[in-house]
This record gives sequence, structure tokens and C-alpha cells, in this order.
Amino acid sequence: MTTKADVLVLGGGLAGLSTAYHLRREGFKGGVLVAEKREKPGGRAGTERQGRFLFDHTGHLLHLHDPYGKKLVLDLLKGNVALHERSSWIHSSGVDTRYPFQANTHGLPERVVAECVAGFARNLYRPRALAKSPSFRAWCLAAFGEGISKRFMFPYNEKLWRTPLDWLTTEWQGRFLPRPRAEEVLYGALSDQRRFFGYNAHFRYPKRGGCQALPDALAARVPELRLNCRAVSVDLAEKTAVVEGLGEVRYERLVNTLPLKEFLDLASPLPAAVREARARLRWVDVLNLNVGLSGAD
Repeated sequence: MTTKADVLVLGGGLAGLSTAYHLRREGFKGGVLVAEKREKPGGRAGTERQGRFLFDHTGHLLHLHDPYGKKLVLDLLKGNVALHERSSWIHSSGVDTRYPFQANTHGLPERVVAECVAGFARNLYRPRALAKSPSFRAWCLAAFGEGISKRFMFPYNEKLWRTPLDWLTTEWQGRFLPRPRAEEVLYGALSDQRRFFGYNAHFRYPKRGGCQALPDALAARVPELRLNCRAVSVDLAEKTAVVEGLGEVRYERLVNTLPLKEFLDLASPLPAAVREARARLRWVDVLNLNVGLSGAD
């Protein structure tokens, strides 16, 4: 059996569903097919139900800053959404301080506070020189000084990325790493600063159904979605894919939303440079342990 599609989308998570939805929204008249290997849409943005408990695949909070994206998500959830205020804390030196660490050292041992503030202040008067493309480690020292870097930036990011920070670049930071002003660093060292920093100070989350409510609502607008259809192989030269449940799919354009390593392992023929890059590709695995507790407190 051979199926034809002008656009074949691999993966029925938010990216794949959004691709199909927006192709139609923009007036695309060709045939679209979204192949999802699981029995439900959502991918990593999905939710698992265990008895009375709902568990997301790690935390998925809706940080809606783009006007169009915000309007679309709120329209999809149709009132099944609530606005929340972040309550995020960092445990270090035996105490809990507010996020972000660099603006909230109040409450830490005095020597730690002094070390952090002094290192930050030293950079103001004697800025560190940075290369054109610095490592993340060098950037932290130039941005926050030795104290904040040693007490938080280095240990946290080494734990998160599982790689020497001299190997890590800085293009990814953007809005994810707040850079408070000097007065905010000082104020946060002297008192319990309650000002919110960062892109995720407030967020939305479905009232019912976990994060699964969002891909379910989007999938209802994507009739081209096919579930229980796992991509087995992709022939890039012949523009064909073998998909469980569908057989051979001939396509004109391919949109991949699978993890890069998975796609490269099922696609061929690949240029030599791509094969070599695949062999060098590194990534971080996340082990997500969910615990459901029944009862008060």
C-alpha cells in the first residue's frame, strides 16, 4: 500500500500539530499527513494518567509572550487555563533563597553574601575581557564575578548540562538567564527582595487534564493526524518513508519534529558530513520521576 502526501510531518507533538494547522491556516491546498507513533498526540508535551493522578513528561508551563501564540493557546483551551505566580527557590549553603540566585543572596551565610557581592562589584570596576565567542564559564565570570559563579552558576549548570562549562557556548542563554542591575544585586543581598525576574515569573497551566489538554485541543483541529503510526525509515533520495500502519508514504516535502538523533538514525542516504556530525552529536538525557501522594499535606 502506498500513500501520497504533499507534506509528511513526522511526530504529532506540538510542533508537528502546529505545522499542519498553520499550513491549512495559510491556505495550503495540498495533502498533509502527520504521523505520530503513540496512541495519542502531544509527544513530550503529553500527560500520563495513573489512577487519579496526572503526570506530565517533565514540567510544561505556558509562558505566553508572543501575542499571536498567546491568543492561539487561550483560544484552544477555551477557559480551561489558570494564571499562576512562580514560587521558585534555590537550596545552597544549607538555606533556601529566591530565584534567581544572582539577585537574591539575602539569608545565605554572611561570608557567602560578601563573596558574591564583592565579586560582582569587582567586575564593575575592573571588567573582564571576553573573547568574541566566549565559553559559558568565561561569560559567567565576566557577568557575575567569581562568588556568584562558584556558588551557583558553575555547580548548577554543570549538573544540568553534564559537560565542562568551558565546552558550553553562550548562544542559548537569552531570556533564560536574568542579568540583574548592580543595585538589584546589592538590594537582594541586604533584604528579602520580592521582585520577579525572568521570563517565567508568571505562567499559565490547564485547570483540567494536565498539559495534555493543549495538544488534544490542537489535534482536534488537525484532521490529518494519524496515531499509532511510527516512522520506520526515510529514503531522502526517493522521497519515501515507511510508516507502521500506513506502509509506504511518498511525499514532496518532509517536516521532521522527531528528536534529531532518532531522525538521523532512520534517514538515508546522508551526506558524509552529516554522518560524521551524527557520530559527534551529544545530548543530555532527563530522568523524570513522578510521585503521587494521596492525602492531606
